[in-house]
Amino acid sequence: MNPLEQQLLREETGSTEPRLCVRTATRVDTGRWGRRSPAWLCVTDDALVVLAVSRRRFFERIPIADCPATHYNPATGELVIEPGEALRLNRFKLSPQDALRILDLLKSHNSNLRS
Repeated sequence: MNPLEQQLLREETGSTEPRLCVRTATRVDTGRWGRRSPAWLCVTDDALVVLAVSRRRFFERIPIADCPATHYNPATGELVIEPGEALRLNRFKLSPQDALRILDLLKSHNSNLRS
């Protein structure tokens, strides 16, 4: 992450350190002329965070408990956050390895809630 992205993450999540941050191939309009910034997916202890920074900031957060049907679609190469009605973006292009890492963290969090 570049310093602007790290700063936005710190400002929005406070002292909570992310357990995982992954740069996606999905691009977000952040005010750069003719170019978009890459979206980052970060998993904290209790939330899934989406962010991108350039001239403008893009930040969204969804509690992990609110996205139990999140899955990877191998046909499109996208991690799909479900249900993701609260998010403007709910599909992210990722490698299968990165998607698996995120899904493992989400699954372990949801299984800890049930225990």
